[in-house]
Amino acid sequence: MAWRKYINGMAFGVLALSLVLVLIVNFTTPEMGAVSYGSFFISLFLLLVCVATIVGFYGRRRMSNNEVLYKNLKSAFRQGTLVALYFTVLLILRAADLLNWWDAALLAMSIISFDMFFKEKV
Repeated sequence: MAWRKYINGMAFGVLALSLVLVLIVNFTTPEMGAVSYGSFFISLFLLLVCVATIVGFYGRRRMSNNEVLYKNLKSAFRQGTLVALYFTVLLILRAADLLNWWDAALLAMSIISFDMFFKEKV
């Protein structure tokens, strides 16, 4: 069952990346500049991808009457990546003090249209 290995790998990624995120928050300072912020946002992005993929896969599995469809893995990963990208970009904009409500709305619309584009291709 390849999907169990995939989900177990994602669960291990959640544990490892949450540990890395805790270490980054505790042992880096904002004075380090781009190294501190870059490593924080990269590890946060990867953690959000893993969490959103797992939640999306089990949500799809629950909606399809407990059937395991392998195409759910692909779409759960795609949408998990887009959700993680959305929240990470919002946090980057907030850290730079550039976030407004219309920026968040435009980013959400662009993420949704990007997902629709790839849903049509697949």
